[in-house]
Amino acid sequence: LTVMVLGVPEFANIMQILSAFQSKMDLTAFEFFDDVAVDKLLATGHVQKPFETDAPFYALLEFEAPYEPIMDMAMQIFEDCMSEGWVLDGVMSQSLDQVHSLWRLREDISESIAPFTPYKNDISVLITHVPAFIKEIDAIVESNYPDFEICWFGHIGDGNLHLHILKPADLSKDEFFAKCQVANQYVFETVKKYDGSISAEHGVGMTKKPYLDYTRSAEEIEYMKALKQVFDPNGIMNPGKLFDL
Repeated sequence: LTVMVLGVPEFANIMQILSAFQSKMDLTAFEFFDDVAVDKLLATGHVQKPFETDAPFYALLEFEAPYEPIMDMAMQIFEDCMSEGWVLDGVMSQSLDQVHSLWRLREDISESIAPFTPYKNDISVLITHVPAFIKEIDAIVESNYPDFEICWFGHIGDGNLHLHILKPADLSKDEFFAKCQVANQYVFETVKKYDGSISAEHGVGMTKKPYLDYTRSAEEIEYMKALKQVFDPNGIMNPGKLFDL
């Protein structure tokens, strides 16, 4: 396996990079994260900066390169993206150790931001809507909660986004979470606007239960309840999760 990490000036460029690589190569992964995530990672001292150039966003892509022509193709696409202005800088793994090291830039994010008591949202929209969606959410949080720091990362190849809002030091956890509950309305209204989902991969559970109707119609929810009634008539499987029968 080979891994590339690219520094990107605009989020829209990430989608252009994805398209450029997917059109000519088979990717086994395509992830993204932002500069906030990288700052928190570097502060732990457990990972190294991938390259000297600072970037607002980063793309991590993985592919199999058993033959030299595939590696040459990857380098050509990278150079094309650089010439288009979509990439500021980049690095390609040269060993298995480097593969693991570069993956830590994505996989260690959750651990590195844990001390900041993140309020987590796991949401998804169609890939074509992702740039506009992220721009709107950033604007909402910046205008309504200027003291909040946002950390974005996720599986961009399928429109699966992790929006983590980090707690300011001067707010208690209860105060912070109360403000985030208010922010949820704006976030989920935007998810609804783009026909997305309030929960991409981690389930609705109890936290998002009140917001299920933002992305599911009343009819769909009734179908879901009927299906649960068939398989769990006594309500003993994960009681209280998703919805109340």
